Amino acid sequence: MEDDGEKEELIGKDPLEIQKMGVSLSFVPEDRLGMGLVGNMDLSDNMMLRSFREGRSVFTDRRHPHELAEKVVEELEVNTPSVSTMVRRLSGGNVQKVLVGREISSAPKVLLTAYAVRGLDINSSYTIYDLLNRQKESGVAVVYVGEDLDVLLELADRIVVLCGGKVSGTVDGRTADKNEVGLMMTRLGGGSELA
Repeated sequence: MEDDGEKEELIGKDPLEIQKMGVSLSFVPEDRLGMGLVGNMDLSDNMMLRSFREGRSVFTDRRHPHELAEKVVEELEVNTPSVSTMVRRLSGGNVQKVLVGREISSAPKVLLTAYAVRGLDINSSYTIYDLLNRQKESGVAVVYVGEDLDVLLELADRIVVLCGGKVSGTVDGRTADKNEVGLMMTRLGGGSELA
């Protein structure tokens, strides 16, 4: 990260330290209802989970999260009776739309997603892919953690391949093929340097 022409290292800093440096981070975890959203809370209340630090008083601001929930439902076509519906009553695809919608609403500079479409139907998957591509086109650094090579080759500009918890290679996502990435996954074709 550059700050007034000087580079500052982000490695080793926790997310709050990085945020204090002015880098807006968003995270879409693999476990949607365990780490991302609270199943027994409604859509509006789940929107507050991202913005609770912005509160200025002891009273909770319920208007802005409610408006954000309505916006996410409308723009992402979330199938729900209302924003007062508990999240656990939604389908997996709709839960993921709510989570991704909440995270991108904060206009992040970096959006990290872990297995963003695991377990979703094809239509919900393509909705999520489209959202991630739109973020990328708007200048957001999207880090997509996944294992489906076809999807990675379609979405990624750059692919970092891990094997045994270590980087075994980096390839251009636009020119790589499945065999090349597959060999790196087994370390047969991968190096140890990060290009």
